[in-house]
Amino acid sequence: MTPSLAVAIPTFRRNAGLEQAIRSVFAQDHATPFELIIADNDPDGGAAELACRLADEAPVHIRVLYAHVPEPGVANARNAALASTEARLIAFLDDDQSASRGWLSALLRCHANFPAAATFGPIDTVLPESVTSHTAYFRQFFCRMDGAGTGYIPRSYGCGNSLLDRDLIPQGEPVFDARMNESGGEDDVLFQRIREAGGQFAWAADALAFEHVPAERARLGYTLKRAVSYGQGPIAHALRQSPINYATVAFWMAVGLYKFAVNVVAYAFLWAVRSDRRADHLDKAARGAGKLVWWKRLNFYGAARLSGEGKPVLR
Repeated sequence: MTPSLAVAIPTFRRNAGLEQAIRSVFAQDHATPFELIIADNDPDGGAAELACRLADEAPVHIRVLYAHVPEPGVANARNAALASTEARLIAFLDDDQSASRGWLSALLRCHANFPAAATFGPIDTVLPESVTSHTAYFRQFFCRMDGAGTGYIPRSYGCGNSLLDRDLIPQGEPVFDARMNESGGEDDVLFQRIREAGGQFAWAADALAFEHVPAERARLGYTLKRAVSYGQGPIAHALRQSPINYATVAFWMAVGLYKFAVNVVAYAFLWAVRSDRRADHLDKAARGAGKLVWWKRLNFYGAARLSGEGKPVLR
């Protein structure tokens, strides 16, 4: 019988986090049978032994599937997870996340009441105890709190802690754009396609997941590079249009210049008075800078992680 539901966890050399994510899925209060797909993007298949061991510990209603995806790339891993199942509904959880006990039930309940191509849930931040500086900023950076109640929403979020409905997303393979394998943003491209096709997004307010931030990411050197990358997003989207809308590119560059200038001044003042809010303005300045250096590609995944183990590569 074709399963109606699957949970997919793409992973790359993060077995401790992966085990935490898997065990949180095992602990779900959703008792109807579903598949759990581990999409291992390590060329060496480093998660195979863990997947095999945990498959033996899985509750009887959860079928664990292991997919080795030797060609590095975040889009490759997500596409392989989708190819491993015929389920209509696929929930995505990242390998640095864990799900609250009612997570899956909340996603499904929201989808039943508000059918959408993609349903998203909130994410709370769990920082390492070693992080003592800019903690409020880091919590805000890694969390996802919409503030809306359960129902339809006008915007999309990242793929971690989401539920996709295959019947409601635009047809075409691959689902996730492999051009985004190293930079990320493969989910943004998909969600833009959904938006352009008239699809809908929903928010499941009770589908809480936790982001367990590794110590190497809880630092400004990492988050500011991510902020630059996020800032590049609107122009990257404009450049993917045919024909390219250069007026839109110019508009976003002007926005970027304004945001960069205003927030650099604000940061300088707050740094002088040692305000805890100074990192917020540094982040906003970085997002503005991203719109000014939109042609510089920051890579965080795939081959970039093989060469730098997660350190952003600027090309």
